[in-house]
Amino acid sequence: MNALTKQLIYEVETLPPSMQQEVFHFVEFLKLKMAQSPQREEVCEDEPTGTKLARLMEEAATKNLFAEIKDPAAWQREIRQDRPLLD
Repeated sequence: MNALTKQLIYEVETLPPSMQQEVFHFVEFLKLKMAQSPQREEVCEDEPTGTKLARLMEEAATKNLFAEIKDPAAWQREIRQDRPLLD
């Protein structure tokens, strides 16, 4: 197990269960994304994090990754398991 994997496990274990579930959903999303575009293996380890994030966000914007979500508010409530707000 490499240092990054150990750090990720530690960070996830320190989250409350509801947020651990959100991390799990994000990992599922990343795996699905990876399966849909196998040519995406050209990851540059020396690329600065900000540059990499900007590039990934541009790619995500062009692919409309969340097109299948009909009601974003309902989806967000389901993912976050929000509690109803008090009146």
